[in-house]
Amino acid sequence: MANATLVEVAELMRKHNIGFLPVITAGVLVGVVTERDIVVRGLGEGRNPYTTLVRSVMSTTPVCCYDDDVLTDAADILTNNHVRRFVVVDDNNNLCGLLSLDDLAAHMSSDRLLTGVIRELSAA
Repeated sequence: MANATLVEVAELMRKHNIGFLPVITAGVLVGVVTERDIVVRGLGEGRNPYTTLVRSVMSTTPVCCYDDDVLTDAADILTNNHVRRFVVVDDNNNLCGLLSLDDLAAHMSSDRLLTGVIRELSAA
């Protein structure tokens, strides 16, 4: 995925109706790429989307949580890092999944905590 072009990744995002992808190389999480990365770091800098590789625009230090973290910890991670989605890894740092603000909204029992997270992210 790190060697895919911006066009290839954008097509994959369109096909799956997503705006965020983990970037895995040789089974290891090496970064994440978002729609914003493609637009701001790619197109916004005048790069050719047909030849520019994902590795040149991706975020190389992805925000993560562990698969056994509780949702309140995940909410803190979202808030403290001012992100709306991040990757979930296991104890060996293998990718397990993705978690988003929408996921938290669907599964958190504390409306007060969720409101605080949304307020904090909206201010960022």
